[in-house]
Amino acid sequence: MENPYKRKKDPEASKQLILHIAAEIGATAGWHQVTFQAISDQTGLSKGGIIHHFRNKEELLEELVHQSLVELTEWTIEEKRASGNDIAPLAFLRFVIKKSSDLHYRRTMKVILQAALINEHYKKMWEEWFTNHIGGGSVADLDINSLIIILVADGLWYADNLGLYGINNEKKKQIVNKLLNLN
Repeated sequence: MENPYKRKKDPEASKQLILHIAAEIGATAGWHQVTFQAISDQTGLSKGGIIHHFRNKEELLEELVHQSLVELTEWTIEEKRASGNDIAPLAFLRFVIKKSSDLHYRRTMKVILQAALINEHYKKMWEEWFTNHIGGGSVADLDINSLIIILVADGLWYADNLGLYGINNEKKKQIVNKLLNLN
């Protein structure tokens, strides 16, 4: 007879919970605070259960960055469609502004930012993603208007993720309008 008290296992749900909690801890306390014990404390999963999905913290971070870039790709494509604008830098800027108040987006971007700052491998993953989805080849080879738009988007992205300046969405919209008038 089957034990009615035995927990039903859902490996994919457990894996996603681990990733979600790791991202939450990383975004709020810093990646150095992400430990299997901290994840275990917040999920109720055993450390062994966590290790079953991720052999070490590096493997966990790799998957988290990978999933974050997949999400970012989906969000960017969605913004290009919504704005009807094929110009990737402008769609990226609008996307950064639109998503800046979305807590899930901010957590996702903090993970990517922290990973890129602590490890060259993740910096290269970010650069490759950016080049393929926004830069259309080498970012340095873009026309000056596209380059200005990307640098403004990056500045807003960094400011939002680091909690700097407190620029409200109205000011951000004014920035977009100003950039649309570049010659």
